[in-house]
Amino acid sequence: MSLVSPPAPIEIDLSGGEGFQFRAAAWEYLQAHPNLTGAERGSSDQQLLGLLAERLVRRELGQPLEPTPGQAAGHDVLLPSGVRMDVKCRGGERPFRLTYDSPDGVPREAKHNLFARQVYNPSLETDVYLFVHLQTPKRSKGPGTARQRNWRAFVCGWASKLRVARDGVYLPRGSLTERGGSWFTYRGQEVEFYHHSLVALPSVASLNQLTPTDVGADQQCRLGLNLTRADATRIVSDLVGRGLLAAGDAEAFRGSLAVAGNVGPILHANQYHHLVEWLVAEGRLSSDAPARLGRQMSKVPFSGV
Repeated sequence: MSLVSPPAPIEIDLSGGEGFQFRAAAWEYLQAHPNLTGAERGSSDQQLLGLLAERLVRRELGQPLEPTPGQAAGHDVLLPSGVRMDVKCRGGERPFRLTYDSPDGVPREAKHNLFARQVYNPSLETDVYLFVHLQTPKRSKGPGTARQRNWRAFVCGWASKLRVARDGVYLPRGSLTERGGSWFTYRGQEVEFYHHSLVALPSVASLNQLTPTDVGADQQCRLGLNLTRADATRIVSDLVGRGLLAAGDAEAFRGSLAVAGNVGPILHANQYHHLVEWLVAEGRLSSDAPARLGRQMSKVPFSGV
């Protein structure tokens, strides 16, 4: 579980004629068995992504595509050893990437999101989460068409529910999170769990060998860092200002994360420059402070609409 060597996702093509038939069958099943209950259940198109991921995993494991009648709601797949597995899926127009570029040159590590109400609900009984990313064409509706190419699944890895609940970072509604070079706020209650914390899979079929002993071993893993290196660096700098870390300790921590260069601020660089210029005017900083700040973050002038 290294920040340097995250698990390589398993890519499965869901395009072409065969892929379309697989998607269409899932869509037909969803129309016959719509999910009309549950908070934040999503639209039919969003529900289709989760159903596709679940049926894909079942297919790769040699199981029937449809769940067993009366199956408990907490898990999607029952493995041969009795391990209960819940398939978690998010989708988007882009393929899954291990890292995402950012203007400051420090890559942001990929993360997975879970609804907090599911992670912390003891009645939703599952042993492990399997994380899947689905790439879909832009503005795709339902199963799409047979000619669309950008239908791909990325099976990313697994983690025990206990470890996700223990190590994942809970973020309430309205919390700010970073996505590459942009920011957005969460509309729901989320748990962030980073891709580098997952257990890698040699193949999807290898899940058939997953045992309760494996799950127990994962539950005993030491606390993992479920932050990007960029966010961890920002927080450490703040902890120095709050007197909880010494400057030397912070520098050693940065070195352990292999963060080269300066991480960009959450606020805009112009706001930093404004404060530094004000401090210079107040006589609290030397006149060369704006130039020194400029070597770390550039002031952005207005260039027109």
